[in-house]
Amino acid sequence: MDRRKVYIYKKTSEKDFMDIACDCHIHKGNLRFLIPPDRGHMIKGEVTGITEDGFTFRSDGYAPGEWTFKELTIQDFKRKYFKSIVGGEEIAHTIKTTEDLHEWYRKEFKF
Repeated sequence: MDRRKVYIYKKTSEKDFMDIACDCHIHKGNLRFLIPPDRGHMIKGEVTGITEDGFTFRSDGYAPGEWTFKELTIQDFKRKYFKSIVGGEEIAHTIKTTEDLHEWYRKEFKF
């Protein structure tokens, strides 16, 4: 888990990744993250695994079960997730790399 990265995630019951999560970190037994632009979340549970491109988390509170977090790539953003951000189409045309995309999120949402 890297607090500077942007992830997409899916809960136990979801078949596909649905939302974007920023500023993911553990604090006092809770996973904390921000769904842009300003929805903060704090879910009780624990990280159960680290993957090459993300991590898994077991929620013991809201939507219990295994959640999967995967790094948001520029390819995924251009394919689907640009629609969830105001001005996303312009961002998708302007930003060329995953690293630049994550930097844009950090600046825009101040995490």
